[in-house]
Amino acid sequence: MNRSSGLLNTSRHKNTDTDKYHEKETCNKNVAVKDNTIINGDINEQVKKVELKKSISFFGIVAIAIANIGGTGIFIAPTTILKFCGSPGLAMIMWTAGGFMQASMATCVMEVALMFHKAGGPYYFVYQTFGDLPGFVFMWGYLIFLAAPSWALGAYTTSLYSLSMVYKDCSPPEELVKLLAAWIMISVIAINCTYMKVITVIQKFLTSCKVIALIIIIILGLMQVPTDIGQEHIYHFMDGTNKDVGHIALALFAAFYGFGGWPIITILTEEVKKPERDLPRGLGFSFLFLITTMVAANFAYFTVLSKEDALKSDAVAMLFARMIHPVLPFVLVVLICLCSIGTLNVLILSQSRMIFAAGRNGHMPRFMTMLHKKFHTPWPATFALGSLAIVMLLTAESIESLISVVSLYTGLMILILLLCFFTLRWKSPTIHRPLRVPLILPILATILTVFLIVVSVKEKTQELGFVALVVFLGVPVYFICISWQKPANFFRHIDTVGRYLQLSLNLHYENAI
Repeated sequence: MNRSSGLLNTSRHKNTDTDKYHEKETCNKNVAVKDNTIINGDINEQVKKVELKKSISFFGIVAIAIANIGGTGIFIAPTTILKFCGSPGLAMIMWTAGGFMQASMATCVMEVALMFHKAGGPYYFVYQTFGDLPGFVFMWGYLIFLAAPSWALGAYTTSLYSLSMVYKDCSPPEELVKLLAAWIMISVIAINCTYMKVITVIQKFLTSCKVIALIIIIILGLMQVPTDIGQEHIYHFMDGTNKDVGHIALALFAAFYGFGGWPIITILTEEVKKPERDLPRGLGFSFLFLITTMVAANFAYFTVLSKEDALKSDAVAMLFARMIHPVLPFVLVVLICLCSIGTLNVLILSQSRMIFAAGRNGHMPRFMTMLHKKFHTPWPATFALGSLAIVMLLTAESIESLISVVSLYTGLMILILLLCFFTLRWKSPTIHRPLRVPLILPILATILTVFLIVVSVKEKTQELGFVALVVFLGVPVYFICISWQKPANFFRHIDTVGRYLQLSLNLHYENAI
């Protein structure tokens, strides 16, 4: 089977209305392509090609990475890690170790990412390394268990933070939280339908809110060091340290996931101006900054809070703020809320490109490769994933169930990406690699990932079974819809939808005028 063949690849169908429409739009006798423009020889004008634009700079990479790595976990997660560690001192060591382990894994995956300058990230790596069927099955699982639930969780978290400013002494109604979350998601989706330059400017502002919140916490914590309370807490930093290997492993597990989210940047490789230079530097700088500030923020928390106080709270940052000044909680809530919107914006910006990339390879309807003629952003792909995310948000029985499947599939994704690394090293040892990491690094990363997955499986057996069942359902879907393209009537109706979207929303297939 031709590798490019697949679901609704309408290039197979001759003389369709869509083809005629393209011919009418582009039929000029002398057309040349130069510097991403189409030069029309008949009317002597230049028209920009409809394609993803290289508009992400080094600072754009940093803004995206800092926003998504860890999300808003630093303002909540310290309680979980502290519970397993038993002391603030060991908790800070775990945060440091978790950060460097994730940075090591990111370096391994970055070697693979720089070999392929195409949108799609993990999906595209699996597709190129293992072939058509594995690529589709991975994408199928990614959209159901990682992309759509992540959008739902991001919107839900933002809504919860926003309503906490109104419902100060009680929890807001669940229905209100979900409705506001849906509105927030739709608003951020609308922003992502505009120019990439506008999106990245907004993202830089939202990321700065996370940085400002961390800096405020760190400075106020350092100001408490000379005080009697600060000195007493520092003196007892290692008191109560848990020496149980199992608990330390769970603490490391929590800290490790506290620095997750970095694979998102690999999906945007095609839109980075200088990927070989800026991707490794941007991701490296982001990890160094976040490891430093997150460990410093943990230190700051415990110059003010006792271990007992921290363990009683589900939002350590808010408790810290209340003990410093009565106005500070409101300031931090606003900053954390904006930071949470930034995380959601990154997810919507990047993960929609995976559907776009799948459309290129015939794993999604061809109209998923349409871009808006003016903004050069993938509207159909964004709308499709947004619709699935809103359905999950409104119908999920509990947010905890979404968190479970996201964490499980994330671990599996990292393991699959490391398998891509080893396979490419074995099958294509001489291919040019802008970045080449020592083999010991991916070997250690693989051992750690397997260990973390085993720990997850032990505690979440039912969730793993459900994830595995749905992922394997992707195999018959592939053969029916991608390989055989049945039922034919369904495909014709989808073609009609594509033509309607193209004409009504000013959309065009990639590289069309």
